[in-house]
Amino acid sequence: MSATKRTGSTLQRWSSRLFGLVSCALVVAQSACHVVSAQPLAVSKGNNWNGLFGKTIVVDAGHGGKDTGARASDGSTEKSLNLAIAKRLATDLREAGAFVVMTRTEDVDLASDADERRRHRHMGDLQGRLRVVRKQSIDGFVSIHCNADPSPTWYGAQVLYFSRNPKGKELAETVTEAFRTNGMHGVRSVQSNQTLYLLKRIPEPAVLVEVGFITHPTELHRLQTARYQELIAFSVYTGLIRYFEGASHHEVAPENGSAHRVG
Repeated sequence: MSATKRTGSTLQRWSSRLFGLVSCALVVAQSACHVVSAQPLAVSKGNNWNGLFGKTIVVDAGHGGKDTGARASDGSTEKSLNLAIAKRLATDLREAGAFVVMTRTEDVDLASDADERRRHRHMGDLQGRLRVVRKQSIDGFVSIHCNADPSPTWYGAQVLYFSRNPKGKELAETVTEAFRTNGMHGVRSVQSNQTLYLLKRIPEPAVLVEVGFITHPTELHRLQTARYQELIAFSVYTGLIRYFEGASHHEVAPENGSAHRVG
């Protein structure tokens, strides 16, 4: 099949898929590092038809292994939702011609036994993720997380960036715009951050995406569905394309409050 035909097929498939995803959104209103690198699947080299072609993107599924992240009232864990969405995003990126590196592909963390003996597991996990990033020259970094709050009234996705990384801010704005364009529910404004370990140490365009509040019953139900996970992944994917294509972005409104739990 020619690259042109493959490109048309991919876009046609996504057009159909996006229609279903947006409709759904509106209706619903061990210790080893598992690194996966993939060659582009949708197009061949030399046929650069979008801003992602040939880019190396790290997709980080937050938490894992003994670190469950936030827990929902029904027992659902953040680590599982993060991984499901991260895998969908990785598939989309590969089909656009990007090289994808995942910090984990299974229910593991990246801390060592020595980290655990020193009661240093959380920091060891973060350091392990950073080592994955620094093993290659990358073009972008996306970390997938769920938000949480003691109050079940908070909801909505939000994208964070390191306050002194203008490229991260621009990427956060494009992803947020894609969330809104694609009909996601209750999208919150982008938020700068000065303390998140990974964002602080990655100079390339880097964002942490809080896909929604696992503590909000209705949003949890959405996050558990394949269609909403696909919508999130596709929105991050389109945000990355717009960023790398250098499209003009609308100014994002002032921040509407803090993210009540990050990382």
